[in-house]
Amino acid sequence: MIKRFIKKCLGEDIKIYNTNFNKCNSTKALDFFIQNNPNSLNKYSQFGKRRDSKEFYPAIRKIEKGFYLLNQELDVYDEKNFIPVQEIYTVRTGNPINYKPFPMAREYILRILISKYLFRYPSIEGHVKARGHFVNYLIKEGFDEKKSEGYDGIGIENVIFACSTTHAFNMILETILRDEDVVIMTGPNYGLFAVDPERMNGKVEILDLREEDDFYVNPSLLAKKIDEVNEDLKKKWEGKLNYTPRVVAFLNMNPHNPLGKVINNKNIDILKGIGDVCLEKGVFVIDDLIYRDLTFDLNDKAVPMASFKKYFNNTISLFGLSKSYGLAGIRAGAIVAPVPICKGIGEKIFATMDSLPVFQVQALAGAFNGTKRRYRQADKYFSTLIKKYKYHLDFVQTLIEGIDKVENIDNKKKIIKDFNKYVKDPKLRNILLKGVPNLKIRKNTYPESGFFIVVDFTNFKNKSFDGDIVKNETDLVKYLYKKTKFKTIMGQNMSWPYVDEMIARFNFAIELPDLIENFIALHKSLNGEFVCIKDLEK
Repeated sequence: MIKRFIKKCLGEDIKIYNTNFNKCNSTKALDFFIQNNPNSLNKYSQFGKRRDSKEFYPAIRKIEKGFYLLNQELDVYDEKNFIPVQEIYTVRTGNPINYKPFPMAREYILRILISKYLFRYPSIEGHVKARGHFVNYLIKEGFDEKKSEGYDGIGIENVIFACSTTHAFNMILETILRDEDVVIMTGPNYGLFAVDPERMNGKVEILDLREEDDFYVNPSLLAKKIDEVNEDLKKKWEGKLNYTPRVVAFLNMNPHNPLGKVINNKNIDILKGIGDVCLEKGVFVIDDLIYRDLTFDLNDKAVPMASFKKYFNNTISLFGLSKSYGLAGIRAGAIVAPVPICKGIGEKIFATMDSLPVFQVQALAGAFNGTKRRYRQADKYFSTLIKKYKYHLDFVQTLIEGIDKVENIDNKKKIIKDFNKYVKDPKLRNILLKGVPNLKIRKNTYPESGFFIVVDFTNFKNKSFDGDIVKNETDLVKYLYKKTKFKTIMGQNMSWPYVDEMIARFNFAIELPDLIENFIALHKSLNGEFVCIKDLEK
């Protein structure tokens, strides 16, 4: 009653009205729109399409197939009036851990909220002081402000802000990509980034990461891939367009999504190798650093490619608040790039939204600045946050492989304590603490950053469950959903390079009770000896 009274006073106790479109009430103009956009009547999420209406190229068609399997085809197994569990409570989600916002970012948002300047339209690139803060942060992180031969120095003209790193990535592609130009990405990758170049009539080529390289980029193979792709493009398109398409960019995710691999000072030669190859071949490096502040070794974080003067003018760097700063809902990203690239992106912003919202800009200035206070706050904030992520990682390792696999003694004790807290039935608790039989973390993929873990279901291949034989990932996804409504991102959704394996990406940042519920579902589906006792007590 008290909560309801408070909501009413705040104007939040509102009645929600729903509606459905009735074709009988359409207009001529609306009919014309629907005829040309039939998916506007589709209740399902859409993967998107190319602007030229051609089919996606094979790598993206595979991701598209996995997308529609998860977001449309499984509905045939739902009962009437079935209400699905919200994605944020499942291992499928992309949300970071539930943690307070970075204090200085929140402070800067409040500053602008109570200022007297909100009546003004902001600038296209973001306020000069906010960009000044960002440059000072970059200098603290190893960028050089001094001009030298072949290097212009870092300045505010090299920084431009965006509404999320997704928005930033799209604007970068809009600026550098022509029809049929190629962006090379790793396999595995972040599937929703992988599709973006092809939505703009470009093409994506996959550089498979290899176990023998410990799933890091092999610069020699990247060079070979660029040459092969450019040669194929020349054969296919020379004389058919008024230019010859080429490889324009390589997306370097550091830390990697979903593997959590980090290129830092310990393996800096990999980063330099990538930089040298792309510099020689005339290919931009899009350096995605969104998970950088979630590097578990806070004393040796991912090294930005552009912090080397040699590579600065060949690198477009991405920063943001969504993954590390507890501010995914703000949707704020930043681009650091050569001046001509920033100018091109600024023109895209002006053409589509005139200028950027001040709240995003202020939040970025609060999170990324060179002040001593910021770094004092960051030391305290991230040391606590990383400790929490590492605990969740040990917790999910327990659920996958059993408590005996956890090496951290303090975490092991706390895990047992939390299991006693969240799982009241001792028999169920004992089953969960042993892990899921035949399920394992994929070898050589234990993360060094982020909040995803790569889970290997290959041991279940060609096994029979309820009369269904699981021959591949599609069979597995369908069976798990039919049995317990469990679903997650699979290998085909992220270009997993070993096609004979059955691989999934789990988010271990969700709340501990939700992690447990997800694994109860897996036990019920995959563990023949599992006894359905009673579900986790809330």
